[in-house]
Amino acid sequence: MTRGMTLLASVLSLAGLHHPAVAANGRMPEERIYVLHSKAVGTCPSLDWHIAATSDGMLSGLIAWDGMKTIAKATGRVDRQNRTFSMTAVVVGAEERKAAIDGQVRKDGWLIANVRGDRINCSTIAVPIYAGPPGSK
Repeated sequence: MTRGMTLLASVLSLAGLHHPAVAANGRMPEERIYVLHSKAVGTCPSLDWHIAATSDGMLSGLIAWDGMKTIAKATGRVDRQNRTFSMTAVVVGAEERKAAIDGQVRKDGWLIANVRGDRINCSTIAVPIYAGPPGSK
C-alpha cells in the first residue's frame, strides 16, 4: 500500500513539473487541454470548448455553441513557427454543417480564436489552457 502511494505521489509531482504555460525556451506548450465556457456576447452565441493539443501540434476535441444545442467535433493543427492554428468543426449528426476556427497562439499559450460557420460568427475569443485545481502545478 505504501509503495503504491509513493509511486502515485511521484507521478503527480512529475506531472506538475511539466505544467508551465510556456516552456523555458519560449516554445509553445505541448500536451495541453484548452477549456472554455462563455456567455453569449453580441452576435456570438455561448461557447463551450474542450480541445486537446498534442506534442506533434495536433488539435482535437469538442466545441459546442448556443447553450450546447450544437456540438461539433473539432480537429486541426498548430503552426508553431508562426504561432497560429486552424481547425475544422463538424456538427455531430449534421456533417454538412461545419465551422472554420483559426487564430493566434499567445506567448502564454492561450488561443485567440475566430469561429465562422453555419449559425456562428465569433472573433477574438480567448481560450485558456486548463490549469487544474489550485495547487496542482
